[in-house]
Amino acid sequence: MKTETSASAVLGSPLRINSLEIKNRIVLGPMAVLRPTDDGRPSNQSIAFLRRRAQGGVGLVFVGGAVASERAWNESPFFPNIRFDKDEFVPDLARMVVAVQEEGAAIFAQLFPSFGRMGVPRNGAHPIAASAKPVVMGATGFPDHVYVPGGRVTPPPDAATAADIKAVEADVVSAARRAKAAGFDGVEIGAHMCYFYSSFLSPLANQRTDEYGGSAENRARALRDAVAAVRAEVGPDYPVGIRMSVNDHLPSGQGADGFAEVARHIVTAGVDFISLTEGNYESMGQNVPSQSGNMLAHGEPQAFRAAVGGIPLFLSSTPDPQQAADAITAGHADATMLARQLLADPDYAKKVIGGREAEIVWCDHANSCLRRLMTNIPVACHKNPEMGHEDPEAKRATPLQNMFVWAAGNAFLMAIADKAAKAAPKPKH
Repeated sequence: MKTETSASAVLGSPLRINSLEIKNRIVLGPMAVLRPTDDGRPSNQSIAFLRRRAQGGVGLVFVGGAVASERAWNESPFFPNIRFDKDEFVPDLARMVVAVQEEGAAIFAQLFPSFGRMGVPRNGAHPIAASAKPVVMGATGFPDHVYVPGGRVTPPPDAATAADIKAVEADVVSAARRAKAAGFDGVEIGAHMCYFYSSFLSPLANQRTDEYGGSAENRARALRDAVAAVRAEVGPDYPVGIRMSVNDHLPSGQGADGFAEVARHIVTAGVDFISLTEGNYESMGQNVPSQSGNMLAHGEPQAFRAAVGGIPLFLSSTPDPQQAADAITAGHADATMLARQLLADPDYAKKVIGGREAEIVWCDHANSCLRRLMTNIPVACHKNPEMGHEDPEAKRATPLQNMFVWAAGNAFLMAIADKAAKAAPKPKH
């Protein structure tokens, strides 16, 4: 019997994650575009945005732009965030969960306990990471149409103590308990980009000499322990996953095989799936590519498959439906996880599964959404006029803000700004 390999058949087939069956293999990845209330609760716009993607046919929704600890709330570089750090937020989280599940999609919470190397010192507190190493943004280039004049170097974080690491772990466990109480179908622990747990995974950021540094097993320890603690909290049947960077894409960084080796040590603690994320803030052009399938071309899902066996892998940045389906058929991945494409067309999943690919509104990778996100301006999409006000009463960007977003994506203007920024006197510390 011939196996059906069309995009509609492969991406429309169900996927089991632990005890949960997801209706198809198209996943809405986490994005900080939900615009919660100022005190950190899901707003009507948060719920309307997620409900609309669920109506559009995705099988699974991840909630991003959320924090699992008061530390993360206080050090966040953008505001506001959805909060999982206090019991008082559980009823509002439950309202969001029900809205998505009513449309037939599963919903997972991303547990995000600290911004790590990207954290902002605030109110006398200082960010923590594996080592006191800042993030140097701009050295290897930004995504298309994204500019940061002069680049940016974050303040060096403090090196986390063993007690700090255990405190962060406790925050993750508490957030997992709240997510389950709110009705979320599963959780994932964020260990990607330049955030807290990701800072342990690669020698690029981890320069420790204790039990959390050095070997791949040691660099896996903090995240492995967090997974084990969450698993003990939520039980054996509840889906628990991790979101990991798969390649630093930097001359002194770690490649796919190194990250896969770290993952091999982590999954023994009870990981049900891995969301694969390319690059980090120091290699943002790789993290937010303009081509479909970069991750496959680099061999990163293949390296993870060899290291972790049959654990489900979520492939990112592959909006070409047949390319994603072929990767799943070949065994390199188990689902396709999309972000910008589902801003441009919330009905992408229905169109793919229904064999209507000719009707898809394609993301053009102009990245105006990313420029808005980076500057705390309400995110919108010029390919989808509905995006950003799925709730008709949602606040929109002002004309002045829209003009700023346009200017921030203009290569000529940004070249002038970059030259001026580089010529300006550097602040003394």
